[in-house]
Amino acid sequence: MDFSEKDLNQIFLHPFFRNVDRQNAVRLLNSHECTVSVFREHDLILSPSSDEKKVGMLLEGEACVTTTDPSKNALLRFLRSGDLFGIANLFTNEPFVSVIRAEKKCRVFFLTEGAIRDLLETDRAFLYRYLEFLSGRICYLNRKIGYLTAGCAERRLALYLASFERNEIRLDASISSLSELLDIGRASLYRAFDRLAEDGHIRKDGRRIVILNLEAMLKAYQ
Repeated sequence: MDFSEKDLNQIFLHPFFRNVDRQNAVRLLNSHECTVSVFREHDLILSPSSDEKKVGMLLEGEACVTTTDPSKNALLRFLRSGDLFGIANLFTNEPFVSVIRAEKKCRVFFLTEGAIRDLLETDRAFLYRYLEFLSGRICYLNRKIGYLTAGCAERRLALYLASFERNEIRLDASISSLSELLDIGRASLYRAFDRLAEDGHIRKDGRRIVILNLEAMLKAYQ
């Protein structure tokens, strides 16, 4: 596939491709038939039934990641422009561990297994970026385990907000989705927001959250 210059610029500005040999990478992307695909709202992007292992990079739009159990369909996380998915199962015989659907119209760049193998073998910079990404995912999962096993709703919410690692946050998730993500009831989540605000840890204006004192908030709910 011949990628547009806009797509290539966006791909190679991504941290995953920082300092990578662009000429070599483009040659490999084309030779391994990597693609940019468009998905409409609610379209299935990736699931255990997908017949090819590949890594996706969201170029535009929004998507959600849910469990594979149709009876629960629990929300795991949201994907935004620049997010990657599919790496965990790339070099295993296990099926993809979750279901990804478009929340809005999406454009997704797909890296095939063959392209990634060749990039890992021929470009040391890509190898380092790949390892950095995997290390970051391990840290993310550890944080997620932390707020899912945190106990009270206030502590789960405090650890979740702290996981963004910035003082101002815009919550893209609805209250229903966030309560599902944190595994607490909606009423409990509303009360947790009110409690954090009353205690002076956050200021909430709709979906905009300002953390006033991160250290104090974490200390209060350690």
